[in-house]
Amino acid sequence: MLASPPLRAAVPLPWDKGLIAAFIVVSLAFPFIRTIDFLANNTLADASFSEGSIWLQAVFGPLFLLAAVQVWLHSRWTFRVLRTANPFLLAVIAWAALTVLWSPYPEVTVKRSVQQMGLVLIGLSLTLPFVAHDFFARILHRALLALLIVSFIVVMLFPSVGIDQLREGGWHGILWHKNTLGVVACFATVLGVYRIARKDGSPRRLFVLLMFALFMLVMSRSSTALLSGLLGSGFFLFLRRPYLGGRYALPQILLVLGMMAALVLLLAFLALGRLPGWDDFAAPLLALLNKSPDLTGRTELWVLVQQEIARHPIQGIGYGAFWLNIGSPSQYVIDALNWIPLQSHNGYIDLLNELGWIGVSLFGAMLLWHLASLIQLGRHDRDLAALHGAFFLLILVSNLSESQFLSGVLFQNCLLIYSSLLLSARNRMRRAMPGARQGLR
Repeated sequence: MLASPPLRAAVPLPWDKGLIAAFIVVSLAFPFIRTIDFLANNTLADASFSEGSIWLQAVFGPLFLLAAVQVWLHSRWTFRVLRTANPFLLAVIAWAALTVLWSPYPEVTVKRSVQQMGLVLIGLSLTLPFVAHDFFARILHRALLALLIVSFIVVMLFPSVGIDQLREGGWHGILWHKNTLGVVACFATVLGVYRIARKDGSPRRLFVLLMFALFMLVMSRSSTALLSGLLGSGFFLFLRRPYLGGRYALPQILLVLGMMAALVLLLAFLALGRLPGWDDFAAPLLALLNKSPDLTGRTELWVLVQQEIARHPIQGIGYGAFWLNIGSPSQYVIDALNWIPLQSHNGYIDLLNELGWIGVSLFGAMLLWHLASLIQLGRHDRDLAALHGAFFLLILVSNLSESQFLSGVLFQNCLLIYSSLLLSARNRMRRAMPGARQGLR
């Protein structure tokens, strides 16, 4: 068998740096911003149901088209990267698209599937070899800080607009909710810690920006985001220790076993519809966080969704075809709760409901492949692997109470797809082009 030709570096075009930066800023920052309802302060005005959001379509349609052009212009490189990408990421997206065959809302399933394919195109653009390893983290950090700075200005000038008096006086600025501001500040904090550890800029300036992100994190009054920010930063600092990325395999094996145990417990949780011994184990922690033992009604919502899962446990109801407002398959949940939920507030349960056990199995395999890619990257770039490891942990934990797995263009879904493709590309680049390290800065 003939050996494949060596992987040659793509040649950057004059507009590549600005375009790739725009991909990062727009796809990861824009969905956070309140749009037509900003002055009216009505957060449901732009809610996306079966027809979708015209604002997101107007922004992401051209963005996906530009990403497709970018991939085509550098097709020799991007196709080779795609061949080495996480195969289960591509498989779960393909399975989601296949559910159009039995989805009660096939047009929604097609639309959501196209979104995921578009995100893969953007992710492939980020893997081009002339893009520096820290370019993604640096641009994302700046974009999140810009959201925080503008939100701070809005709070100072227009407190009635930027402060949620109904929710503990939490700040939300130009963002949808105080918890949304908390998420932005959480990831800005983790990225700030990373850039300081990486010495990616002036230490004094980065420290000031880190303190500002922490200040905004506290002022959001989101206890979950605050805990996540501390957890993610601590996890990054722990993972970057030499013994995790060196020749000692024991910590890596323990990490894999821990993830497998967590998945087994998660499957048991999904089967039972509740956490065994929740009151005994979780109540003290929830009391410290000022949360109710039923996770503010989430457990009741999960039990209701279990009824739908039981109707199609293997193949799922169809990707994106359940939470579609009045008259949709989720009508019985609306009737039981007397309000309109747009998710089950658990990404794992929503995956099982929409994609069935086949989709969940593919997604679980994708997560394990992602973990293996993290371990591989950690052998030659501990800081970068630790950053993506912190992202990975925060996304896994967050989806226990929020649904962002394969959820359109929501931040954590975009971040997981981009991270997966970046990990695969960096590992492939190390093997094919060991001397290539510099790129766009």
